[in-house]
Amino acid sequence: MSERSKHMLARRTVTMGTAVGAAIAVAGLAIGARRAEAQQGKSTWEVVTDTKKLRLGAAISEPFAFKDLEGSDKPGGVKVGDTVWRGFSVVCAKELADALGAELQVVETTYGNAVVGLQSNKFDLIFALDGTVKRAVVVDFVPQPLFMYGTAILAHTGADIATWQAINDKKLKIGVPVGTTMESELTRRAPAAELTRFQNINEMIAAFQSGRVDAISASLTGMTLASGRMPNTIVAMPTPPALFPATAAIRQELDPRWRNFLTTSFGYLAYSGFVQKALDQAYAFRGVDITKVQPVVIR
Repeated sequence: MSERSKHMLARRTVTMGTAVGAAIAVAGLAIGARRAEAQQGKSTWEVVTDTKKLRLGAAISEPFAFKDLEGSDKPGGVKVGDTVWRGFSVVCAKELADALGAELQVVETTYGNAVVGLQSNKFDLIFALDGTVKRAVVVDFVPQPLFMYGTAILAHTGADIATWQAINDKKLKIGVPVGTTMESELTRRAPAAELTRFQNINEMIAAFQSGRVDAISASLTGMTLASGRMPNTIVAMPTPPALFPATAAIRQELDPRWRNFLTTSFGYLAYSGFVQKALDQAYAFRGVDITKVQPVVIR
């Protein structure tokens, strides 16, 4: 074979090799894309059990979910990465993750963004998001509640917050967490009250302490905890009481296994005393005398 023929053969071999390599690369990308699509098409149960990761959506709200800035080793703490989290939502989620042999991950969010967060697959469940008619159109809710909680008002000692009528008549300036049941209930039950909306509980409490609002509203559990840390305050669940189930929101899916697992688990956590213990630990961590705290209602 002449030198020219050898040179042409070498060029053809290189060209074929490049083409084959490119074809393999394209095929690899296509396979990767198909795998990604397949993963996206899986149900929450399949993803959690396959990846061994459970993602909890956590809206900062005591005693549901909050950060231990000191990173202490007191009972009720759950370390996730470099952060120690506390609250019954995190403790319950850790129990679920352990049962599944999964790693718990905490994705910080707000109640106002919770539905969008679920729909966009940022987390797998979020506790204490109330199941309203509008929300039920786009997300699902675990039917077994962990407990029943009431909409409560915290105010300075001497304030008349015993009834919705009294709150409405006095046209109180009340802080509420945006996107919550408390916001909608106050709007409906005391329309004359002046509402100031906050992204999280801590901002709302700071506004009350600085005198920017006359009172604040959240769950009975949360307001009891806050009152235990603030002298000369009272908490009331105005009559007639507004009671709602504390459960968890999840994505709407055809595969029932994730919902079924949570339904069964929530029943056990509620009636075994696990939830009450988790709440008591959150109260005790903040120095609240748990012997004076009203136990949660479980039905």
